[in-house]
Amino acid sequence: MSGASAFFILIPATYVLFTLALVAIAFADKRLISARWAALGFAVACASILVDGFRDPAGDKWSAWFAVVTHFAPLLIMVQAFLSRHRRSVPKFSVALFLIASIVALPDMPWAPPYWLRGIIVQAVCAAIIISGMPQLWHVRRRSALDKVVFAVIAGAALSYIGRMIAIALNPVGDTAADVVAFYEGLNIIFHSASALMGMSVGIVLVLTIGFDLVRFREKEGEIDALTGLGNRKKMNRWTAESESGGRAIGAVIVVDLDHFKRINDSFGHDGGDVVLKAVAKTLQRHFAKYGTVCRIGGEEFVALIEERHADAVSALSLAARMAIADLSFSGSLARVEITASLGFHRLERGESVADAVRHADQALYCAKTDGRNRVVNAVIENGMQLMKAVA
Repeated sequence: MSGASAFFILIPATYVLFTLALVAIAFADKRLISARWAALGFAVACASILVDGFRDPAGDKWSAWFAVVTHFAPLLIMVQAFLSRHRRSVPKFSVALFLIASIVALPDMPWAPPYWLRGIIVQAVCAAIIISGMPQLWHVRRRSALDKVVFAVIAGAALSYIGRMIAIALNPVGDTAADVVAFYEGLNIIFHSASALMGMSVGIVLVLTIGFDLVRFREKEGEIDALTGLGNRKKMNRWTAESESGGRAIGAVIVVDLDHFKRINDSFGHDGGDVVLKAVAKTLQRHFAKYGTVCRIGGEEFVALIEERHADAVSALSLAARMAIADLSFSGSLARVEITASLGFHRLERGESVADAVRHADQALYCAKTDGRNRVVNAVIENGMQLMKAVA
């Protein structure tokens, strides 16, 4: 379209404000990777709408090429911004689709499709880029109410592009420059308006989610044990609450307690004990990080919460942890120190609370201690009775 209306000034200005705000947030906390992606997305979208809003549809082909490429790019970047909140990335398919479509849809090229088909292709590619990220967003939607809002907004954006694709199919762009100008003065103004409103909705939701993440990061700083870097009891309680509210499902609990740890503190002082605790914590983190989380809940006591999808491996994980602790070696004054641990674990029954599972695992640990230490014991429920079964 030619000329500029207040609409095509207000929207880029809003995008600039979103960009500046997100850049400031990204600098304030470098952990907020989503803020960086979102700032980049709004910057590209702002450039795109300015160029597309002021260019002559029948004029400079370079601005037309830029408009096509930067129409796809912000969508890909915004999907990445939402996914990066959960340490996920857009599928490689999306990136490949973006690159191929950016070339295929370029106007005035030997392979360029007719105007009506290019319009359909552009809208279809935009919808496909958004939809490619939806399975992952669907998977994490239960982590918070805000994640459900994110999924709803992304789904709405995808439906918007599908609707445009249908509209172009029913009202195709002609093949002449005059037809293109007419289209830009009619239906495409509605498309630009919808894009602007969608962009503002996405921007508001992004700012809200990034603000939520910032608060969450601050809260998590209070969930770290200062000595070992593992989670503390507060983190264990949060995971427990999330599991029981339908979020991340915990399927098994392992309780670990170091044997005769008081002797180390008595012989080598608390500095020596701290060295041992750090080494054990590092070992437990290495063994359990892929399967759940491990927290230090007492002096030498640790609890590993194993996610449901890995719960069937709880016995093997417990044995591996026991052996890994027994294999630890130290240097200096601790060179002759040998460390062992007793472990108790419990696989959650259907409908059982995590708190009850911790209690059963703790009782199994007590059994391992009284049975000679350096043992692994499984607490199982059979016919309503709790039984202790030595594993090793």
